[in-house]
Amino acid sequence: SNDETPEAMEAAGYAGVTPHVLSFEEKDPLSQIDTILADLDEVYIGLPTAPWQIYRELRSSHTLVSLDGHGADELMGGYRQAGQSLGFALRNQAARLAQGSVAIQHAIDSAKLATLSARGLNFLRGHTLIAPMSPTLPSDSDILPAHWGALNRRLYRMFHGTVLPTILRNFDRLSMAHGVEVRMPFMDWRLVTYVMSLPDDAKSEDGRTKAVARNAMAGFMPEGIRMARRKVGFNSPMPEWLNGALGLWAANLLSKPESQFDALVDRKALLERVNALNASHGWDWERCGRLWPYLHLKWYLQQPSISK
Repeated sequence: SNDETPEAMEAAGYAGVTPHVLSFEEKDPLSQIDTILADLDEVYIGLPTAPWQIYRELRSSHTLVSLDGHGADELMGGYRQAGQSLGFALRNQAARLAQGSVAIQHAIDSAKLATLSARGLNFLRGHTLIAPMSPTLPSDSDILPAHWGALNRRLYRMFHGTVLPTILRNFDRLSMAHGVEVRMPFMDWRLVTYVMSLPDDAKSEDGRTKAVARNAMAGFMPEGIRMARRKVGFNSPMPEWLNGALGLWAANLLSKPESQFDALVDRKALLERVNALNASHGWDWERCGRLWPYLHLKWYLQQPSISK
């Protein structure tokens, strides 16, 4: 589950502030879905109902600026989960090998795609084993310090080219849909340049990421939260929703042909997969993240405002 209500309540109590809680698991996932997807205006890995509605609540209470924590994970390595140390290390090494090499990055992307195909999570036409070429990002040509370790190199790309720019784009659109501006203290340039200069072991130690932040916050926050290993994203409860009404919405969405989508995606095979997951209530976080972009793309392409 991605529910962190107990931790949020503990943090609020520690800080002496009054929390305002919005519960999403019981909300209708189809409520305002077209408006939310239109406001995001980009194909993504999930339906961002949760942040969209929170920014709406802020605006309704006449709050015009939100202090958000964006950048901390990509700056300090906060995406390793408990029990995933080997995978974390392998991803770091893969990022180091691929840095500056289009061919190696394409080989890694193709290996990932082949794995997804074998697991029934890839429905791109003509790309069962060989991935499409990824666009070159401006930061990919940056010359990084020779002494940097694998983690620092991976974080640099996440911060400047991939994960963080995507998050910033999404949250800017979701917040400004309600006229709320986002401010990000962790992206103060002085903090960024300092943390970027630190070695790998200052960011990951004893199986925990964001070590420099954890050490700095000792005595300033609840100890259980400071040393927690669980990391979840700020997402809507996608598995619960797709195992219910949202899954039926997805099946209905895929039941109708759309020429541009059908040229890119094996829609009928995808529909069979969605129907099977709906019947077995088999949606989990990985399947949601892998298959939702297809659904989002299908929705996007069939909007009247999209030029044919």
